[in-house]
Amino acid sequence: MIPALIIWLCKKYLAPKTYKTYSSKSLVNPKSVATVLFIVCSFSSAFAQQSKFNIKRNGEVIGQMHFQQKDEGDNVYLKITSKVQTRFLFKINVETEDLAHFKNGKLLSSNVNRVVNGNAKETKKTSWVNSVYQLKTGDRASIITQPISYNMMLLYVKEPVNIPEIYSDNFQCFIPIQKNGAHQYRVNLPDGNYNDYYFENGICKLVVVNHSLYTIRMERV
Repeated sequence: MIPALIIWLCKKYLAPKTYKTYSSKSLVNPKSVATVLFIVCSFSSAFAQQSKFNIKRNGEVIGQMHFQQKDEGDNVYLKITSKVQTRFLFKINVETEDLAHFKNGKLLSSNVNRVVNGNAKETKKTSWVNSVYQLKTGDRASIITQPISYNMMLLYVKEPVNIPEIYSDNFQCFIPIQKNGAHQYRVNLPDGNYNDYYFENGICKLVVVNHSLYTIRMERV
């Protein structure tokens, strides 16, 4: 969409026209066109990645997940939000918001927020402070000294080629990741469940969440 708009602007206002004579009042100011192009280019680079996933259970769409990546120089900001409404033994509504900030390829901070049936769960925070990662969940605190360059949020935009383990902002620990096939990976979670990720051209197209009580498919649309 954005490249097409730039081409249209160039053809309309910058390309030479020999077949029609314009008065001085009708000429477009090149500086104005340059400004428009700058704004368009800036907007197009503001979010390098935006994607949406349908969340399905037993073939039925029960919610959606939205992923955004914003690049600003050496800084990369990630945001994932989702809303799910389904029923097990009772009706359940879950809203999530995950945030992460990387700089020069290193995680500086992340937040994991969950609201279940209107009740906010404890926020889980990871922050790079004084050369260590400070981890907080409610009143509980701990530290990690190992550098974090790849977390689970990055799985949606970057295939984990030759990456043996990734950081879980939710479990606040490193988790091994195994390759199950061509562009297919499995993450075994500390709670005994596991997720399977499927990639195409380096981008995640499908996530299968395998829980002891259910299976959920997250399909990119």
